[in-house]
Amino acid sequence: MKRKLKREHGITLVVLVITIIILLILAGISIQAITNTGLFNKANEAKKQSEIANIKEQIQLEIYAKQAENTGEITENELKTILEQYGTINYEEDKTTIKGITTSKGYEILISDIYTRGFAEEKLVADGTWQNSKKVNSPELLTGMTPIKFTEPEDKKEGTTVKTAYTDNNWYDYETKKWANTQTEDGSMWVWIPRYAYRVNSSTQTCDIVFLIGTTDNYYDENGKLQKAKRQTKKEETIDTTTGYTVHPAFTNESNIGFVNGGWDKELAGIWVAKFEAGYAGGNNNAPKGVSSEAKYTQSEVYASLEETGTGKAGNISARNWTDGVYGSTETTIKYPTFQGLTYSMNYIDHNDAFNISKSLAGKNNIYGLNANNADSHLMKNSEWGAISYLSKSKYGLNRTDIYINNVSLNNSTTSVYAVTGCSAAISADDENITTTIEKLNNRAEANAYVWTQKNGTKASSTGTIYGIYDLSGGTWERTAGLVANGNENLIIYGNSLLNNGASESTSTKYVTIYFDNDLEIKNANIASSNNYEKNKKIYGDAIRETSIAGIEQNSWYFDYSYFVGYNSPLFIRGGSIGSNSSAGLFAFSRVNGMEHYSIGFRPVLIAK
Repeated sequence: MKRKLKREHGITLVVLVITIIILLILAGISIQAITNTGLFNKANEAKKQSEIANIKEQIQLEIYAKQAENTGEITENELKTILEQYGTINYEEDKTTIKGITTSKGYEILISDIYTRGFAEEKLVADGTWQNSKKVNSPELLTGMTPIKFTEPEDKKEGTTVKTAYTDNNWYDYETKKWANTQTEDGSMWVWIPRYAYRVNSSTQTCDIVFLIGTTDNYYDENGKLQKAKRQTKKEETIDTTTGYTVHPAFTNESNIGFVNGGWDKELAGIWVAKFEAGYAGGNNNAPKGVSSEAKYTQSEVYASLEETGTGKAGNISARNWTDGVYGSTETTIKYPTFQGLTYSMNYIDHNDAFNISKSLAGKNNIYGLNANNADSHLMKNSEWGAISYLSKSKYGLNRTDIYINNVSLNNSTTSVYAVTGCSAAISADDENITTTIEKLNNRAEANAYVWTQKNGTKASSTGTIYGIYDLSGGTWERTAGLVANGNENLIIYGNSLLNNGASESTSTKYVTIYFDNDLEIKNANIASSNNYEKNKKIYGDAIRETSIAGIEQNSWYFDYSYFVGYNSPLFIRGGSIGSNSSAGLFAFSRVNGMEHYSIGFRPVLIAK
């Protein structure tokens, strides 16, 4: 029995082996035959075409879905958004017309095989999303804001403000230095700074700018191809902003790296900046719930030009209605800040007050019409000052032209008003085109000046046009939410509000930027400033390290002031004042103890929640 089973088992194995050998021979012959006839190639090509057909079908389905949303229409930008999900967009020789896409597998798909109809005109929006026709993120309108534009100023003819709608195609155009402007219910004006990436050109003292798409780090290069900008992702990183493009930190979520460059707690499509530095508005019945100050101005301190009064002598400023306040009384108490041209720059408030006032603008029953549910207001940070300055020094702003100083002084004493918002230095003392003059007080020589609505007055804006931001050079210095947490008593007294917003442990927040301190044992301001400047060279985007060579004296671009914070002056101010003369400018930074001063004001920023 055992022998029989063994014999049968042995026979089965032999047969199996022989069978396998025969099958292998036959398979080899078959494979050779298939290869020789190109069947493999045909199969691969069939697979490729099937995959291409499937991609085309998926793209078409998305196009149909978008058309269904838009009553049968689709914009070119909407089509681009769809195509980018499936590959890299290719363009015709004109670099603007879509040719097709190249997939990750290298498949070339022509747009003519997918979509042949024309494109609908892009609908203008105001929600911060990318506008392909404008090549920039749309302004993110906040409650209480009304879009405005201006008639262009000419010689002997001033520009005027015109209310419009966000659907107005002429509301803004950054390609022509026409930045988006809005007006809140009190008359204050705000300017949109869209999300962008930049590259610093120290040799020309300018910046190259590319606008980013929505809240991404992506941008279209000069050939229409989608590219990605770099950014800091680790605290220990050092970013070179002279090569490639770097996302500006004012628009980035830096919560994961401790807000080291002045970032926010989410990605931003852009920010709103006050068009003018803070000014005093009159204590009228329309603003009983605004911030109250102790400032009181008499008629003898409030003047308009000779020309405007028509009397041959200086008269009361109410002749021009420069603010919505009433300055005709003998004594007027100032109630709240406004951000309009030709108001008195708000002075005599310390760093604490500037910080707290700025954070309260969207509070309950505010006079601006802002809503705290969708608007965040705060004192401008150095990163946001840098965002304005870099955009200004690009092709979308002044570029290589230096900004004009606001050098109009109402009173150079320490007991009264000091500056007027929205003014520009005269080109020459005998300029015949000047139509408005502002008298200087206290026996100072008469000085001619332009105002922001005049053709030459726009030289003091960030764009060189009426659509830019004013008072960035001269007027008053502007306090910013930046400091060194060195424990100095001045910081405790005049900067405690900033400390209470996270800085108490030397850690930055979205509201306050803390710079590294190396001066705890140094009792010399210049040495402390120099040491701290060197210690903070990794920080970028704030128009300090990238645009200066030292932490003291005039070492910034355009020979602007460059005094870094330290010792008993731990808080930042920017821009210079009337008295700074040629040292004032976009890249001027200096140190203060934080206490109130006649030559120091502030400016807020608004962000959509």
